[in-house]
Amino acid sequence: MYFKPKDLNDEWNKTRRIYIKMILRFGGRLNLTISVIIPAWNAEASIKDCLESITNQSKQPYEIIFVDDGSTDNTTTIAREFNITLLSTGGRKGPAIARNMGASASKGQVILFLDSDVIVPGDLIEKMASHFADESIWAVQTLYTPICPASDLVSQYQNYYYYYSFSRMPETGNATFATWCSAVRRDKFIEIGGFNVRIPEPTVEDEELGYTIVDNGGIIILDKSILVNHLAAYNLAQFTTRRLRMARAQAKSGWRQIRRRLFGRYINVHESGTHHSRWVVLSILLVLSAQLCILCSLLSLSIVPLITAMLLLCAALLCHTNFLRKCNKDLKRNVRFAFSLLCLYDMAVLSWGIVQGSIQYAFGKKY
Repeated sequence: MYFKPKDLNDEWNKTRRIYIKMILRFGGRLNLTISVIIPAWNAEASIKDCLESITNQSKQPYEIIFVDDGSTDNTTTIAREFNITLLSTGGRKGPAIARNMGASASKGQVILFLDSDVIVPGDLIEKMASHFADESIWAVQTLYTPICPASDLVSQYQNYYYYYSFSRMPETGNATFATWCSAVRRDKFIEIGGFNVRIPEPTVEDEELGYTIVDNGGIIILDKSILVNHLAAYNLAQFTTRRLRMARAQAKSGWRQIRRRLFGRYINVHESGTHHSRWVVLSILLVLSAQLCILCSLLSLSIVPLITAMLLLCAALLCHTNFLRKCNKDLKRNVRFAFSLLCLYDMAVLSWGIVQGSIQYAFGKKY
């Protein structure tokens, strides 16, 4: 059986957090130490903005540890302009190893992981400290802003997709940990073994950490008031490569733990506290079936499979009704038609990534 989050009363939980913040405001545990860890690889376009945002905080972090993961551009040169600790993995080793290296060198009570392509609000450290004043909280997760700096539709779709997927979840009872900006108690992080270093790429190493936290009885809070600005921009080819890589890794992760992770987290029939909606899973299956129908139509020269494919694609879009309904309002522009096409394309890419990952797993490539 997958782990079912504790049945927490939302109203009581909100009251408890308000009480804790009042204690902090009037002389409580604002002395809690937070170490910021930023892994980076060829991030010269964004690292300066990222570091400026985390160094210009209303409450300063205990330390900032920058871990260069084999950059070949000016990333490290830019980072040296700031009064921070610089480490190096000695080559391209992947974010799991880089983050674990930073965590091992850290001395704060809480580790705040930050991606090199985000800008954080000025009260981030203060808000994080207020959550960790509650000893029962293991980790805190944040959101992307719904609108990103990139103006192209592909980047806006990717950014909004993550914003919507996370924002629809409740504040408590989550199993989600995404390292664009998230924090965890250092002692708990060390206790559960940190990130899985066998995962070589930036894919599911943070997802799996979130599942491990919750499977060990930890509580992850989603603070929807902390919005970070994602600076990344993708063209269609980059978007496709990224989604394929992610889907392959998620498929392998699911097969590594079929009952608890594949059925309990990814297929997510019971909405078990992840951003993987069961409706998205259904739409992926529908789009994959539609693609097979189109192939049958081409091979048989029959129109019936083609009509079936069109109906399946329409059904797949219905699975994203709320997403498509909200995007115009949140982005303050008419993107619904473009996002509908990108959504179908995204589901097609994810479906083939899942197929590829499953085949690779079956032939012995577990990671």
